[in-house]
Amino acid sequence: MPAGIGTMKLKPLLNISEAAVLALHAVELVAAGPGLKTAPEMAVRLAVSYNHLAKVMQRLARAGIVSPVRGPKGGFKLTKKGLNCTIGDVLAAVDGSAVYSDCLFGGLACKMGACPFRAFLRGTNARLKNLLGRKVREIGRR
Repeated sequence: MPAGIGTMKLKPLLNISEAAVLALHAVELVAAGPGLKTAPEMAVRLAVSYNHLAKVMQRLARAGIVSPVRGPKGGFKLTKKGLNCTIGDVLAAVDGSAVYSDCLFGGLACKMGACPFRAFLRGTNARLKNLLGRKVREIGRR
């Protein structure tokens, strides 16, 4: 094994916050049904902090993706919007909307001519938009 491989920390290609990843998993759990899902139940299932999950669920509720149901048999359910939400909708609720660019340097490097990577980035952006446009319930089918 080459030097450093065993200790190398892999970096994800996309920079998605832990809260956004948690939101995706939480929405998928709620969508999987049946019935309401409580935050404590989801926190145990996802092996995460209840407090962190509760904050994420508040963001999802503010975005209209989930609705809290109060009471002893309460929990969370998907709203009408949540039933058809996309991966991009969930990520935007937590991390804000994605920004797409066809320049790696923000237009600073290629002022004199056409960038050789522009077509590649446009194609990559189109594929990413397509993936983010997929419904969470389609991805999470078990």
